[in-house]
Amino acid sequence: MNEQTQQQQTVPPIIGGQEPSEKGKRINATFDELEAKQIDTLDESGKSIIERISTFLGVLFGISILSNNFPPPYLKGNSSAKVMVIVTLACFLLAVGAGIWATQVRYYTRYTHNVTRSGLELERIIRHKVIWLRVANLLFALGVIGLAGLLIIIIWNL
Repeated sequence: MNEQTQQQQTVPPIIGGQEPSEKGKRINATFDELEAKQIDTLDESGKSIIERISTFLGVLFGISILSNNFPPPYLKGNSSAKVMVIVTLACFLLAVGAGIWATQVRYYTRYTHNVTRSGLELERIIRHKVIWLRVANLLFALGVIGLAGLLIIIIWNL
């Protein structure tokens, strides 16, 4: 057998296509809409995480810093609580930074006559936002865990 005949034998047969069902069309339309709104959704997610972190920072400050006597009695001599305050604060502040970096306004290169390069630029934009929002969410989760740990330490030592 020559090489061309061998290649023809290894190619799977082409199965005839069919029109998608109504359900398939709805699914495709949903994914098209999600894809079209993806950047807006990522930006709104970044803003949302910044708002949530601000709320939790208020709780953290209320527990650890804001009182008539500083430091509060439950933090005096409690080195594990002090460490948890610092770790939690660091996680929250880094999460805010990551959220801001994800939603930061920046210039994007637009290739009006090159669809391939425009597609690559769009993928780069989305990848940047997704990565930094994941970092922000992870740091936020660690901050919430740290805040819960701080509350447990404070209550345990009362």
